Amino acid sequence: MKNIIFDLGKVLVDYNFDVFYKALEYKPETETLMESTIPVLEFESGRLTRNEFYFQLKDIYKFDYNIEEFEKIWCSVFTEVTELVDFAKELKENHNIYILSNTDELHFNSIWQQFPELHFFEDNLMLSYELDSVKPQKKIYERALKMFDLKPEDCLFIDDKQENIVSAEEMGISGVLFTNAAETKENIKKHLVRNKGE
Repeated sequence: MKNIIFDLGKVLVDYNFDVFYKALEYKPETETLMESTIPVLEFESGRLTRNEFYFQLKDIYKFDYNIEEFEKIWCSVFTEVTELVDFAKELKENHNIYILSNTDELHFNSIWQQFPELHFFEDNLMLSYELDSVKPQKKIYERALKMFDLKPEDCLFIDDKQENIVSAEEMGISGVLFTNAAETKENIKKHLVRNKGE
C-alpha cells in the first residue's frame, strides 16, 4: 500500500461549530450545519465565491457582521490537531501521504496558517474547492487520483464518515473509518500489515 490519504476535519484537525453559533447568537436545531448544508457544500465545491457564500449565510443566520468579521468567525472553529498527525508523520517515512478534504478556501487557508504541524504533507493536497466536487461524489476521488497519477488499489483512505469510505471503496480504494485516534491507528496498522502479506 504505497499511498495513504487522510481526511482533514475530525481526522487530522478537530473543530467545534458551537463557537460559530455562539458568535452569531444562533441556536441550531442540530450539532451540524444542517441549515446551511447547500451553500456550505457549494462553497466547498468551488461553486460559490466568498461574497456569495457570505450573503447566503447572512440570509440564513440573520447576522449583522460584515464580511471580514464573518470570515474570522467562520475560521475560528478549529481547535487542535489530533493524535493522528504524529502517526501520519511516521507513516511518511515509508509511504506517500495525502490530504483529501471537503473544505473551502477560507477554512483551508486558516488551518494551514494555524497548524504548521501539518506542513509535512507539503503539496500533497486534494481539496474539494480545487477539485470542483465533494465527498462522497465519485468524481472527487477520480480527480484526486488523477491529480497525482495514483492507482486506487495502491491507496488507503481514512475518513470519519461512513458514506465517504463506502464511496471510496466503490472506486477500488481501501478504506478505514476514523473512530478515535488509538483505534484508528491500530486499524491502519492492521490493514498495512495485511496488505503487505498479500
